[in-house]
Amino acid sequence: MPKLIHFFTKPTHIDFVAGRKFAFVLSLFLCIGSIVSMSVKGMNFGIDFKGGVLMEVQSENKIDVKAVRDKLASLNVDLQPVGENGTELLITALGRGDSEAEQMKITNVIRAELGDDFTFRRIEMVGPRVGAELIRNCIWAVVLAGVMITIYVWTRFEWEFAVGTMLSLIHDILIALGLFSVFGLDFDMTIIAGLMTLAGYSVNDTIVSYDRMRENLRKHRKMAIGEKIDPATGKKEPNLINLTTNEMLPRTFLTGMATIIVLVVMLFMGGAALWGFALVMLWGIFVGTYSSVYVAMPVLMYMPVRQTIENHSKDVSQYGNVG
Repeated sequence: MPKLIHFFTKPTHIDFVAGRKFAFVLSLFLCIGSIVSMSVKGMNFGIDFKGGVLMEVQSENKIDVKAVRDKLASLNVDLQPVGENGTELLITALGRGDSEAEQMKITNVIRAELGDDFTFRRIEMVGPRVGAELIRNCIWAVVLAGVMITIYVWTRFEWEFAVGTMLSLIHDILIALGLFSVFGLDFDMTIIAGLMTLAGYSVNDTIVSYDRMRENLRKHRKMAIGEKIDPATGKKEPNLINLTTNEMLPRTFLTGMATIIVLVVMLFMGGAALWGFALVMLWGIFVGTYSSVYVAMPVLMYMPVRQTIENHSKDVSQYGNVG
């Protein structure tokens, strides 16, 4: 316990820059793997996108899922128990028919097979055209959100920080999508909401780190941004990326752990409706924290960020003198 307390009270000196090459390779592998999986395997779209029939039924007695599955075997539907008493069931028939008439026919078959022992609490029918339109709208929503975030960072900081933020955001969303594609997890509108929330969380973490980085650039004008070897001693000199990341480490850890605790509770106790949202957010916390340290920060090593900040400071100084 005392060691854990020291982690928050004493400065750490972890060499994050030393692992950047391995991190770049890992990120490249995960991003390419996600793209390949989405291209070859695709996404396991839910009823929101694929179209179909969704029914929520209830019985006075505990439902025997196996018996219901046997009754509806000819329809090849997906059954998912909901609630805590075992008396509620979610029935999903994805992509069944291209018209409302076909979907209504499926609905009537399910009603007939289940009989009067079940109460139909909710029935939804989504056409394939609506699903395709939703896919396009969601893609545009994610793209526009990323563009607006990048523009904001560009105006709030220098353009180098905007590039790092954009790369980090693309990295996080790609890997999150890859998780659902590789494992064939259900992808619906709840996951889109999770992706948008993840984007905001990831960018917030990156912006806070960038804000401290900009302060350190002005405070330590002679310190190297990235890895630098002292020619006289052959040892590594202190650098701004390690300094900034170590300074932000307690804040990143505390924020991440507080969010993870909430998401773990939501994952196991939130039910089927919140499971996907909690999963994409939980995965995103790890990926987003990793990207802010090993994607957003190391990118600054390869850009003239120091020169841009110094030129900006001179322009501000000259403007002040003129006024």
